[in-house]
Amino acid sequence: MESTPLLERRDEDDKSKLGNLLKANVVFLVFHLAVNIRNPLVTQYVYKRYYDEEFDNSTSTFNQTSTCYVNESDPGYLLQERVQEKTSDFQTILTAIGSSLAVISCMFLGAYSDYLGRRFLFIVPLIGECIRYASVTVVIYWNLDLRYMYIGEVFEGITGGYNGVILASYAYTADNTPPKNSRTIGIAVIDFTTYLAAAASSASTGYFIKDTGFLYPSVTTLSIMLLSVLFVIVLLPETIERERRSQYPSPVKAVKNVFGFYFSRDFGPKRGLFWLILASYFLSMFCGAGVSVVQYLFQLNLPFCWGPELIGYFNMAMCLGMQLLGIPVIKLFHLCTSDPVIGIITAFIQAGAYVLIGLATTDFMLFSFVVPNGVASPFQPTVRAIMSRLAPAEMQGSLFAGIGLVNIISGTIGMTTLNEIYNSSVEMLRGFAFFACAGFEVLSGLIVLVFLCVSRRMVDTDASTVVVINEEDRKTHPNISQGTLISEPTTQPH
Repeated sequence: MESTPLLERRDEDDKSKLGNLLKANVVFLVFHLAVNIRNPLVTQYVYKRYYDEEFDNSTSTFNQTSTCYVNESDPGYLLQERVQEKTSDFQTILTAIGSSLAVISCMFLGAYSDYLGRRFLFIVPLIGECIRYASVTVVIYWNLDLRYMYIGEVFEGITGGYNGVILASYAYTADNTPPKNSRTIGIAVIDFTTYLAAAASSASTGYFIKDTGFLYPSVTTLSIMLLSVLFVIVLLPETIERERRSQYPSPVKAVKNVFGFYFSRDFGPKRGLFWLILASYFLSMFCGAGVSVVQYLFQLNLPFCWGPELIGYFNMAMCLGMQLLGIPVIKLFHLCTSDPVIGIITAFIQAGAYVLIGLATTDFMLFSFVVPNGVASPFQPTVRAIMSRLAPAEMQGSLFAGIGLVNIISGTIGMTTLNEIYNSSVEMLRGFAFFACAGFEVLSGLIVLVFLCVSRRMVDTDASTVVVINEEDRKTHPNISQGTLISEPTTQPH
């Protein structure tokens, strides 16, 4: 006899566990407060070190009034260009070290989290991030060679680091939401918590650096990261059942779980859908990661010559735009259309936003990028939600491990490629890297369009298989049970 009626269990499955989601977002908010102070801090610190090295000016004050050479025949202009290139190259090396190791660690962390639990998936990467942040603090305090930062990147890569925490957040959200439109919102909230943290820290970070230098902001980021570890231990309940935590797959099986969505025959015709939506996601992450680095260099130099304060204001405005516009855009489009259509529209809007920033020659033009970028922000959470709905509930960790690998690979390639494009074109056309990203975003939107057409109805050789992408698909096919959103065979009359 069942202790809980089937319909009652189904109703429970259809409800989001808001308490767990709130706690996870608190952890994610604290984590991203540290991240969004550290990222501009490291970029500007490295830039300052190379600036002092090239100009032999170790006592200079790096702020908004720093010299920005305009005359291309001025020796200072050439040195300034060299500083920019050195900063870009150093950041590329940091990214390559951490990301190359994280490819392996995130794959196994995600797959084993389906058995060991999600708290494990949070704690291991957060500890790696703490070590990484500590290494930066040590370099700043003792004014060590910048290459000592490589040590922190190695630990970040081994433990999964930033990408591991992202993977944990999405898997935990999927565990606590039903596979409906509410999952799209839940995953979007994770992303927009990122933007909220960035908005809260961006403007203050500039003043923090200007007034206190680099050491105290670095110590602050390390303290906040340690706090996020404490919150996971104290606040987050486990979502993986205890019985399942005693069943450990072999490493080979774990790897198969991660890649099975794309290669295993068990997923039948859905493999093509996974490949299409993954390709679109790869292109979007490629651009987003690359632009996030190039944008700083774009703002620090001609014709803007921004300092920490203006960079902070811009980041705050950009993150507030994504925070305030993203979820309302999703809710509005859900009234009349499906997630793939949202993806197509927002990809094209993002392409337009990149063209706008690439053409920017004034502060106003740079800040005008905020609005279309905010409207386009639902693209990535929408795509993640589509993939999550296509995957079985018991394999969400493995799914997001694969997505995490794409984050790492696309981010590494994106940062490296766009850094090189920017370095090569900075003297001829500074905005060329952004124009290239606009083209990739258009291609990403077209791939989602193909996905939408293919997913309308897929038929395998044995039975008719309805692929449910949104609640609208269920209404079209009422014979699909209320609790099922993954592709299921439906018998056909003979």
